[in-house]
Amino acid sequence: MTATDTEAPLATTPAGDPAPTPEPPAGIEGFEGTFTWVDPHTLVVDPYNHRNPPATAGDTRVEDTTEPDAELIASVCEIGVQTPLLLRPQADGKTLGIIFGQRRSKAAVIAAQRAIAEGRTFRLVPAIIRSDLRGVNDTALTISLIENTHRKAASARDNIAAVQQLALMKISKTRKAKHARTLGLTIEQVQAASTAAKLDDKSINQVLAYDFDFVEMADLYEVESVPGALGKLHRAKRRDTQADDGERGNWAHAMQELRDAKKDQEQRDQLTAELTESGIPLVVRQWSWVKLDARPLSDLITADGAAITAEEHRACPGHAAFLDRDEPVAVWLCQDWTKYGHQLAPDVPQDEREEESKEDAKEVRRLVIANNKAWRAARTVRQEFLATLCSRKGDASPAAWTLIMSTMTGTSYLYSHFVDSFRTDLVASFLRVPDPNEGRSKWDRVPNPFGELIAKTPPGRRWRIFLAHVAAAYEQHAMGDHAWRGGIASTTAAWLRFLKSEGYKLSDFEAETLAVAEAQEKERTEKEAQVPAADAAAARPFTQGREE
Repeated sequence: MTATDTEAPLATTPAGDPAPTPEPPAGIEGFEGTFTWVDPHTLVVDPYNHRNPPATAGDTRVEDTTEPDAELIASVCEIGVQTPLLLRPQADGKTLGIIFGQRRSKAAVIAAQRAIAEGRTFRLVPAIIRSDLRGVNDTALTISLIENTHRKAASARDNIAAVQQLALMKISKTRKAKHARTLGLTIEQVQAASTAAKLDDKSINQVLAYDFDFVEMADLYEVESVPGALGKLHRAKRRDTQADDGERGNWAHAMQELRDAKKDQEQRDQLTAELTESGIPLVVRQWSWVKLDARPLSDLITADGAAITAEEHRACPGHAAFLDRDEPVAVWLCQDWTKYGHQLAPDVPQDEREEESKEDAKEVRRLVIANNKAWRAARTVRQEFLATLCSRKGDASPAAWTLIMSTMTGTSYLYSHFVDSFRTDLVASFLRVPDPNEGRSKWDRVPNPFGELIAKTPPGRRWRIFLAHVAAAYEQHAMGDHAWRGGIASTTAAWLRFLKSEGYKLSDFEAETLAVAEAQEKERTEKEAQVPAADAAAARPFTQGREE
């Protein structure tokens, strides 16, 4: 069928005549009709179709509920309409009107238009023409109403279970991918259905309201035990949707933070179980210990002024522990230090004012710990992005080539330092190949670790190997644990800007770090403009690179 065809051929018998509906058995009521194939462009909506919105007061139309969704359109584009429409002849004796099947018909028109635009033929639509309903408006309306009223949509659980069954079928990847496209899914979403099915009904209903796909549902199941996980992922998805770039950068960062939080909680649960099994009391951490009988061992000394270790204190009846606020570790304490003969160390706060001052110092430490965690969490997502970047099809972007050539041709202080402590593990991870030096000492390294890979790589893809080396250099020397602190290196800022230009979604903390770095660069430039050129070099702080 082409764009110029206007009439759809009818199904025929071997003799070439239209194939009428078979006569029903004696005693059973049937109907007069014909099965045929029709061009969806030629159809109209029957005026007595139950879902044909009538005009209301003021000629305002009620909401049209017959628009096909993306999944139905994807299905019709892939395999065509599978369930026949029900049609009847209209008053003009030529046109066919839809009694039910509007959404399928509209999806078929969209699929046909796409096919025509691509220079392909399009599929006709199967239909049953009820000739006995010509002019019988009341029956047509009743049939349409029954079809739409008594049809019960499959539940979300039913849909997940069906996709899960498809994922488990032993069929070729090609067939599975075709079925995925038919359902409007990716093969990754089909594979994730088995994990998504493990969510309880309450969670499934919640994620459907947030329009999570199967991959996102599977991710939620992984971290669902973390308090606030669903809300955090919903906010991340909303930010990705607003960005409208087809990426899941905010989602990836949110998932990594939730994975870290889950790991932290698991370690705390394990530590709690170990303390309980050992018979060591676990007490609640206090904001201030000044007026309490209990004190952390770090605040106490023995009668002769020596520090008290946890091993030494195990024999004390007051031996106990609490869990650190920032890290999943046990902090040891004595539940009644005066009763059991301990003394306070000289530098321990003696009143609440001193305790408050000490807490201020602790708060600075907590901020550093929190920022370190955020920086490391972003590193995991960032380095996975780099592995994807180093496997993109086609040539490197102009920005990537500029970075590669300027770094590897000797103009970069950073890369020369990287070569001195060559990290083949990072390069290998970005290229998604085994590390050639895994298990080897630094004195027994492979002399040409990626020589074989370079020899096998087509010229058009060799940029990936270059970029992996450059990326490893930046990750090692510009993105260490302390790169976010103090005077942020210009290489750190340059690397974050490059990644952002390549489509990487900076984490909130990375974006904040870049903003601080750019403010520092601006301030430095303004200061340099105020001093004589001869003094500029002396005034400029060294920020070329920072090693871990």
